[in-house]
Amino acid sequence: MVFKNFRFQIVLRGLGIGASAVVLAWSIYATQFLMTPIVFSLLTIIQIIALIHYVEGTLKEVKRFSDSFVNSDYMRKFDDTDKGRIFRELGQTFDRIIEDFKQIRIEKEEHYRYLLQVNEHVSVGLICFKEDGRIDLMNRAAADLLNTPMLDRMEHLQNYDEPLHYLLTHLKPGEKKLFRASFTKEARDLAIVVNKFILKNESYTLVSLQDIRAELDAHEMTAWQKLIRVLTHEIMNSVTPVVSLTTAIKMMMEDEEGKPVPVSSLDEETGEDIYRSVFAIESRGKGLLGFVNAYRDYTSPPEPDLETVNLLSLATEAVQIMNPTMDGIALTLDAGSNERALVQADPKLIGQVLINLIKNAKEALSTQEGGEISVLILGDSARVSLSVKDNGPGIPEDVKDEIFVPFFTTKEKGNGIGLSLSKQIMKVHGGDITVDSDSTGTRFSLILPLN
Repeated sequence: MVFKNFRFQIVLRGLGIGASAVVLAWSIYATQFLMTPIVFSLLTIIQIIALIHYVEGTLKEVKRFSDSFVNSDYMRKFDDTDKGRIFRELGQTFDRIIEDFKQIRIEKEEHYRYLLQVNEHVSVGLICFKEDGRIDLMNRAAADLLNTPMLDRMEHLQNYDEPLHYLLTHLKPGEKKLFRASFTKEARDLAIVVNKFILKNESYTLVSLQDIRAELDAHEMTAWQKLIRVLTHEIMNSVTPVVSLTTAIKMMMEDEEGKPVPVSSLDEETGEDIYRSVFAIESRGKGLLGFVNAYRDYTSPPEPDLETVNLLSLATEAVQIMNPTMDGIALTLDAGSNERALVQADPKLIGQVLINLIKNAKEALSTQEGGEISVLILGDSARVSLSVKDNGPGIPEDVKDEIFVPFFTTKEKGNGIGLSLSKQIMKVHGGDITVDSDSTGTRFSLILPLN
């Protein structure tokens, strides 16, 4: 066993080379025979080659063992453990590494199977494909939502719905779209979100699909309920006094038996009462007619005439128009670093929305001293917001969710279409209007995509 010891072999072979070298040097200087130096030179060279071969042979086992990592062969054992203590310790270390890698691989496989199970059981459809269109992942939920078999390439989706294929392959990372699926057995509204990532120097696109028709139906039902509640309230406010007044007029123009009396027999006081009642009926009728016209205007919002608009110029004009009407309320404009923010918009419509927000802020501050209104232009690389901020008492929590409902109003003379119409105008511009309110004030923001 000692003869297999690596250290013993190195020492033995080193001594042999040293002895040959000494004899070689002696033969060169102490002997006249030419063959003697040649023989010992060859012997020395042979021993050096044998030493190199021995060391390389020993390291080959280490290399074979290292190659097992490259080939993911975790069943191999390090065999050169009979060459001394250092190799036994090296073998033990290698074996521990093998076991660790084996455990890591097992855990990786378990984690992968776990993710596959999760992927198959989530209700959100997932499709992951490469730049060449090859689909790496498509779960059952995606196949069910799209009413297709499991696909292996994105172009196969063209056979089922070409617009959807175009949408999925051209959406930008982080972009969200709502798509009405027309090729399924039942109508489906799909919320689509696209993200991209790079794995092992290869680009992947991950698409999530979710059927939100039930949520849309629920929101639509809630919106209708709110609208009907407001419409009913407004109509009842007009119809109830009209019915009461007409009943009173009828009673004044009937005798005790319920028969009509001649107009000439009515006294002056009764005639005045009838006149006032008819005047009130006319007033309520005009109010109801105005409400119906307002509803008609709301359901037919104006089409925007888009042009390139500098928001600072638009906001400056609105502030100049409103400043003379502020009645002591401070109205300021701050564009920050967005003095050159350009958007595609209808300046008349956006300007009117901005003026209406300033008017609303003024009314909220009408009973408060030291009122301040700020018009702010804030933005990032993708969008810009035109905000109207006041330091008023804020919007009550029970009202905040209702302010954009058509015809809902807390004003005595309001028709309740201002904010809802403003929201429609922002939507047709590809933007939105949001509100943030608490006890320190209220901020309405008009959000628009940058030009």
